[in-house]
Amino acid sequence: MRHTGAMADDVLQEEENKLIRESVRTLFFRHRLSLPGIFVMTAVLLFAYRSADQLQLAIWTAVIVLNSMVQWYCVRSYFRNPSRFSGYGWARLLALSSGTLALVLGLSACFFLDLNNGTSVVLATLFLVAPIYGSTVFAAAYFPVHALWSLGTTMPLAWCFIFSDVTDFIVLGFGILLAGTPSALALGWILTGEFKRSLCARFENVRLIDELRHEKTLVENISRDKSHFLAAVSHDLRQPLHALDLFLSSLKSRLDQQDQLRLLSLARHSSRALGEMLGELMDISRFDAGKISPERHIVPLAALLRECSDEMRPQAVEKGLKLRVRMPRKGCVNTDPVLLKRILRNLLANAIQHTQQGGVLLGTRVRGDSVYIEVYDSGSGISEEQLPHIFDEFYQIDNQERDREKGLGLGLAIVQRVADVLGHQVNVRSQLGRGSCFSVIAPLCAVAKQCQQDILPQPDAMRDVAGLFVLVVDDDRTILQGMRELLLSWGCEVLLAESEDALMSELSAYDYPQPDLLISDYRLRDGHTGLQVVDSVRSHFASDIPTLVISGDVHPQVRIAVRNAGCFWLEKPVQENSLKRVLAKLAV
Repeated sequence: MRHTGAMADDVLQEEENKLIRESVRTLFFRHRLSLPGIFVMTAVLLFAYRSADQLQLAIWTAVIVLNSMVQWYCVRSYFRNPSRFSGYGWARLLALSSGTLALVLGLSACFFLDLNNGTSVVLATLFLVAPIYGSTVFAAAYFPVHALWSLGTTMPLAWCFIFSDVTDFIVLGFGILLAGTPSALALGWILTGEFKRSLCARFENVRLIDELRHEKTLVENISRDKSHFLAAVSHDLRQPLHALDLFLSSLKSRLDQQDQLRLLSLARHSSRALGEMLGELMDISRFDAGKISPERHIVPLAALLRECSDEMRPQAVEKGLKLRVRMPRKGCVNTDPVLLKRILRNLLANAIQHTQQGGVLLGTRVRGDSVYIEVYDSGSGISEEQLPHIFDEFYQIDNQERDREKGLGLGLAIVQRVADVLGHQVNVRSQLGRGSCFSVIAPLCAVAKQCQQDILPQPDAMRDVAGLFVLVVDDDRTILQGMRELLLSWGCEVLLAESEDALMSELSAYDYPQPDLLISDYRLRDGHTGLQVVDSVRSHFASDIPTLVISGDVHPQVRIAVRNAGCFWLEKPVQENSLKRVLAKLAV
């Protein structure tokens, strides 16, 4: 308790010292600005006292100039070394010199003022009394400066009037003595209090801002560390999950009993759900870290919608739903096709998940210069109370029990994040018991008329991959085994290697025919990448071997590098249908 009390006393003392330092600094800053006014005041009083003895006026002026020089030196010395005097030491020094100057100015009325000259009386009264109200502002940081200035300038003038023989001057003198000076002192005291309170409030605001900045920095650091952690472990988490999917897929052709196939289906469903949740967490972390930037292209809508619907149709069929696509007759958008497809896939997955009977419709409507890409479902709908929250992270309408098979509630949050990155608007309208409609609004391109439906290529049926000779490179032996089992179950011939050197040694030692396909992991041991494997294999066979690069590193730069190398890219874990579809496409 004593230690805590001592710390509290130290904090209070530091706050008090801070208040004193800022008050003194403000006092000297304002006083520096007021020094020119002293010379104006002196010049006016010299004019008012022009009938007085010139030698005395010269001496009086010299004293004022000397005092002003002392004050100027005091001000300059403070700004050069403010820590020379502690506490209010500098302020007391300024108050002493300022009070001396005020007394010299005030006593001038007793020695030089001609009460028979009205102009002189008015000028002297005005320029000796009025500045005391101005000093309430200039000297509010330290009340003694204002008090000494007010008393020094007005008291001699008041006594000069009171001891005169003119009644009006006597009344004016008592007015200055009993009303003018006390009111100026009271005003100065009030403004000094307000100044200190404003300083305390400012210090408190600065403290709160510093705390907010500190908290903001902590939150940003935590978020960045979380994103870096997820990114660092992403590859390691995806590796065993990818191997698991490969083994489960290869088991399909080896099981024939209904119970075995049912258990395999459940295992694959759980594996797929785990992969989807990992992907959603990684997406959120990348958006939080600001690592997602769009790569815009002119994209024909029909081809994009067809690709998304083809990918999602198996999920709809599995639930007994109809997935219909209303293809646009024309239209192109300037967008990042990968990110826009992510939006549409998430919307389609969300619609399929929340629809128990009926179907899902994917279509477009053109309104002016924009196209509305819409996903309709015949699900249970969303209430008005829930609509504002559906794009929040981890928010799920019908999953109070937190069933992980229904995901993490990040699908629509990712939709909103991606739409914000692309600058596309996402709208939703829904009616309980009748379904919902999510729409993505994107601007149409000026070349929209050139993107006709009849010039878009139609998808070919997935060809059989049996008989293909495939090279597979991965530094994970479990993945190699899983890939071998799966490809062999499809009737492929396979050559496996754990590194570029191992593969090239094998190819050089034996007269292998040119492979139909190359599959390589992106990140290999010793800092090597799959793109180096691609270059070596293509150089060895002097042919542009079709290549699939599979990666657990989901950084956008990886995808760009793979695409620039003329290779196809898939993200781990890879589903069986996606892998077979890509192999069939590359083997054409």
